Amino acid sequence: SSQACVTSVLRADACMSTRMSSKNGNIRMSSLGLDQDGVQTLQKLLLVQQKKELLRVKHGINNNKSGAEPVHVLVGETERHRVSNFQGLVNIVVLDPVCMLLFAWPAGLASYMLDWGEAYTFSLNFLAMIPLAKILGDATEELAAGLKNDTVGGLLNATFGNAVEMILTISTLRAGELDVVKGTLLGSILSNLLLVLGMSFFAGGLTKFEGKIMGKEQSFSKEAALTNMTMLFLATSAFALPTVLFSADFMDKFPADERHEVTLKVSRWCSIYILCAYVAFLLFQLYTHVDVFKGEGDDEDDEHASVTPCCATLLLFCTTCLVAGSSEWLVRSIDGLVEDWGVGKCFIGIILLPIVGNACEHVGAIRMAVSEKVDITVGIAIGSSTQVALFVVPFSVVVGWAIGQPMDLAFGSMNTTVLIFAVLIAFSIITDGASNWLEGFMLMVAYAVIATLFWFVPEDAH
Repeated sequence: SSQACVTSVLRADACMSTRMSSKNGNIRMSSLGLDQDGVQTLQKLLLVQQKKELLRVKHGINNNKSGAEPVHVLVGETERHRVSNFQGLVNIVVLDPVCMLLFAWPAGLASYMLDWGEAYTFSLNFLAMIPLAKILGDATEELAAGLKNDTVGGLLNATFGNAVEMILTISTLRAGELDVVKGTLLGSILSNLLLVLGMSFFAGGLTKFEGKIMGKEQSFSKEAALTNMTMLFLATSAFALPTVLFSADFMDKFPADERHEVTLKVSRWCSIYILCAYVAFLLFQLYTHVDVFKGEGDDEDDEHASVTPCCATLLLFCTTCLVAGSSEWLVRSIDGLVEDWGVGKCFIGIILLPIVGNACEHVGAIRMAVSEKVDITVGIAIGSSTQVALFVVPFSVVVGWAIGQPMDLAFGSMNTTVLIFAVLIAFSIITDGASNWLEGFMLMVAYAVIATLFWFVPEDAH
């Protein structure tokens, strides 16, 4: 029969030569002596065998005895990068040591509801905001990583990177504490520009690199730093000019209400201009000149998201709600804190409240400097100051305009002078594109001088 003939042919493979043509898939038989039925039967058997091999490959069955790597290893590689929302949330919310301070959130709520005292309410909500700010930053980074789009990720980080300051600003504006709003925004710029950058340069300069500290200098992208500082100078001028207008001699001829009305109109127009400059800066940073702001470690840090974008969005929403609650209770306790502790609102707004929003950035910047990733450190410190000046400050003026609060850019002559000097000091240090521990120490001393100045400002100065 034909089947017996095929079997004999398969056994007597030494007497036959089979050639496979990859172009047309036909099987050419030579020296076999098979009839047409035998050839067709042999082709069917070969097709069946080919399908079996394809099934083995599909299901990861290793039938290779030659020592080749099995197919299921590739499946394992895919499983390794599979996102586990539960494990990712545990890593973000539970395992980080900073998150131990989350106990302060329910305690702060209880203090507010049960009236434990303004000092307890302020302190507990102050502590609760630190881990919440960290979780908010992590959720933003996870969402940006999960979307796998550099431009969208950059916009998310630029917008939500200052979410704590924005939420605090809205809560304080609603309470009518305009001086505290101005102080918090000014303090956020000063804290990032002097304290965060100074401690990072100081720690990085005193960390051994390649076994030496003597004569150590850390280099960073001068072009990116100078671009940020130029934008910061622009925003500072927008703060200074309404202050100069408000204090001009010819304005004394007008009543106080009319004088403030003129300053308010100028501030709102300037805020719109600064927001347009911020949009242009984002376009420059994220689209047309991406390479200028790309640090040395950016190409190496190709990390996978630990949670899905939906989970990151949910975490971002929940954390924002918690931050909004804590900021509301914290702001309402400021007046009582001033009476109980005798601390001026100026010191609370400029020194204490910015610590909340900058705590995690502070730690991250120092860690990057110690790891010799100074470009990232400069991006965190100076970049955050630039974002606050270009976005959060004019944002507060526009929000105050929308809710009927007369928020303006007249920060006062002393505050404006302090800001200008801080920007000049930082500018003089970063112009050479290198840093050492002494430059970091100078920045910290400048911040200590400013903190001492505002500690002794009388409460009725504003």
